[in-house]
Amino acid sequence: MVPRFGHAPTSTPTRERVKSARAALFASFMLLGILTTTFLSRMPTVRDELHVTAAGLAALLLFGALGSLVGLLVTGWANARLGSRALLWWSAAAYVLAFSAVAVATSLGSPVLFSAGYFAVSFTLALYNVPLNTEAAEVERHWGKAIMPQFHAGFSIGMGVGLAIGAGVSHLGVSPLWHFIGMGVVATIARLALIPAAVLNGEPDPDQAAKGIGGPFATAKVEYRDRRVLLLGVIVFASAMTEMTAAQWMSLSIVDDFGRQESVGDLVYWIFVTAMFVVRFSGAPIIGRWGRVVTLRVSALLAATGVLLFAFAPSFWAVPVAALIWGAGAALNFPIGFSAAADDPKRATASVAAVSTFSTIAGLIVPQIVGRLAAWVDLRHALLLVITGSIASFILARAVRRDSKLFGSRRAAMRRARRDESAVIDAAGQAIPMHQVD
Repeated sequence: MVPRFGHAPTSTPTRERVKSARAALFASFMLLGILTTTFLSRMPTVRDELHVTAAGLAALLLFGALGSLVGLLVTGWANARLGSRALLWWSAAAYVLAFSAVAVATSLGSPVLFSAGYFAVSFTLALYNVPLNTEAAEVERHWGKAIMPQFHAGFSIGMGVGLAIGAGVSHLGVSPLWHFIGMGVVATIARLALIPAAVLNGEPDPDQAAKGIGGPFATAKVEYRDRRVLLLGVIVFASAMTEMTAAQWMSLSIVDDFGRQESVGDLVYWIFVTAMFVVRFSGAPIIGRWGRVVTLRVSALLAATGVLLFAFAPSFWAVPVAALIWGAGAALNFPIGFSAAADDPKRATASVAAVSTFSTIAGLIVPQIVGRLAAWVDLRHALLLVITGSIASFILARAVRRDSKLFGSRRAAMRRARRDESAVIDAAGQAIPMHQVD
């Protein structure tokens, strides 16, 4: 029985109940961001204590991607069978045990235990992340305004807080064992306490449980036949590459390639995360002014510029500037890709699920490639792989347009539409509204 602390399930919440859920969800997203960067902030030390190379670390991280994949396959079933309230509770409780296993494995220098623990961490994180976003969407529906970006901004704030804490404890010489266990316990207690307020209803739906096995892959298999969905998937793959590569390797590169302390690497990545937060917070007016295609192409150019400057920085002073530019370029790719996938309300769920699988595939492939390249060249030069994703995003940017035409400008399409309208007027003697010609 999951504690409710006076917050009974309801499908008709009052305004005050929705407000409290919004605040609790914002705090939950922040805590999730803190936990995510708690691990990322100590990557150099984790690598050293496990006595592995960058390629060996990449192989260990593969187990995390596999854990996320398995989690996605069963989350739909688990959410329907248990309800989001219970699933959030048990996945959060299991997460702290898995994270503690990672901490112990790092302290013991055991790659085998680390692999098992990191698989469990990613598995429980997937089980938590899906219902958390589902509840956020439910609150957004009751709120009546598009407040989903605010929750993800909370995640970015949490990442910044986690990195700051990581830099501080690293500077003080605290081992990952106590850092991970301490943050895991404190954050988990807070997460469990927030769940009753964060979930409006969250009751199980046994009728849907049988349909839940297979996760986004089962839901989206028909969508893979759509060319636009595949193109958007490539854009999301590139987006995951741009963001994930910085998260996993930037701090380690600062240590290995520039000879700086782990805490300095955390601060540089903190600059990256801060740039992402600022641009995401301003994302709606930016996209509204420039449009999806131009915004995506400018983002691709910024990301490529940041990576190039990071890889070939003449001195360390250029590295924080590179992280700033790189982070700004990485900020809006995911929101644009998923927003474009949801253009058709009737197919939104399946299309978003199909596109999201490309992000999971990126988690399986990209760290391995970077790790293998780092065995031959400096890690910061291996990060140039990100530029291939930027090139793909730039070339395929027109796929995010609602008319789904990959080539040909919007102005040319409008001119053709006007010519078609005139032709119809001449033949039929009546006008056709422009909104019918797209």
